[in-house]
Amino acid sequence: MKAFFVGDPLMNLGETLDYEVNFIDEIKAYPDENHFLSDISKFAHQHILIFVGKEHFSKAKKIRDFTISHGVMARIFLNEPGSSLRLKDNLIFLFDFENGGLKKFLKDVEKNISMLAGMSQFIRKLREELVFFSFSDSNIFLSGETGTGKSTVAQIMHKISHRRRNRFLELNCANVPEDLLESELFGHVKGAYTGAYATKEGLLEATNEGALLLDEIGEMPKHIQSKLLTVMDSGKFLPVGANKEVWVDVRIYAATNQDPKKRMRSDLYHRLSELKIDLIPLRDRKDDIPFLVDNFLKDFGYTIKYDDFPEEVKQAFLGHEYSGNVRELRNIVTRFVEFSESPETKEEIRYDPNAFAKTELTERFVESMTNLYMAQNEPLKDMMERLHARLESEIVKRVLKSCSWDKEEAAKKLSVSRRTIDNMIKRYHLDRREKFRR
Repeated sequence: MKAFFVGDPLMNLGETLDYEVNFIDEIKAYPDENHFLSDISKFAHQHILIFVGKEHFSKAKKIRDFTISHGVMARIFLNEPGSSLRLKDNLIFLFDFENGGLKKFLKDVEKNISMLAGMSQFIRKLREELVFFSFSDSNIFLSGETGTGKSTVAQIMHKISHRRRNRFLELNCANVPEDLLESELFGHVKGAYTGAYATKEGLLEATNEGALLLDEIGEMPKHIQSKLLTVMDSGKFLPVGANKEVWVDVRIYAATNQDPKKRMRSDLYHRLSELKIDLIPLRDRKDDIPFLVDNFLKDFGYTIKYDDFPEEVKQAFLGHEYSGNVRELRNIVTRFVEFSESPETKEEIRYDPNAFAKTELTERFVESMTNLYMAQNEPLKDMMERLHARLESEIVKRVLKSCSWDKEEAAKKLSVSRRTIDNMIKRYHLDRREKFRR
């Protein structure tokens, strides 16, 4: 990525031109926009950052439009003393370059993208894309296997972006029961449904002017997908049970580890995938493993590094296939430093797919529910009672269906009494005729 500075004040910012950053491989300065535009066509199809002096505000749109017409992918930043980073116009941003502001900006960007450890070609390209995509209001679609870091990538982009002072929340659509998902996203008014004892703000409203990550977006029911599409097109929605619309400005990050075209409405997928990032599995970028291990060891508070390990241990780390990707590698590093277990130890036990999936789903559910609770103004007791009732009713209903509504058999599977089964059927208004519905 290249950085260009236009205008006399920037020519004199020694701290800018002297500062070396890993994500920028070339820095050039121009006295005015005419000199710059005469040179710009040679950078077609490259990512560039353009920093413009305050006396050149009127030229910024001209520079932007010229770069677009010449196939140069640019983001333009204007010096506005006293301003924090904010969007002024399409692809044009304002912030204060002076008094160390530009140096701090570059350091912040580098600090955040350095969270993506590694030196593979994939990681180098990804870092550049993250910087460029961060300075946009377009929605982003993240795809990749479980554990490849989709959530981490979304968080990094938000921390770099002009929305970084506002909230970033996550919702795993696979971990929220269908009849609660609409309320979690859009909120509800008091009395909207049984158990809605108070008006609740949804995640879309809670992240207004910020960003929301919708993980496992393919698990979202189609009718909620349709409502989400309407929000993205119009910027407004009705909370459940409400008659007054809510207006929001939210950047959506969508993520999935499955084929989105098979799980989503095509119109919603195209709306969400204005920008796309495909994260490859760790087994296809093993050159990054030493860097990732070093990062994990540093996070854990150790001074040792990957190179300090015996050769056979290093080879074991490189030879493992990592079905759980970066998340699995972190767990392996933990077990190694605490129990001296290298990746090949008890392979058939520790990496049983069913056991891993069970643990993974539980962890994701807990994380998702915690994020939801932190985003809501709701007593913990009320939320726990609501979740317990919803989970219990769904489990009982599915067990009854699997037993063809044989209550004695269902009671045995659930390790409860027949009387308890009858009470739960009554409590949750379960109806065996549901099994014939489509």
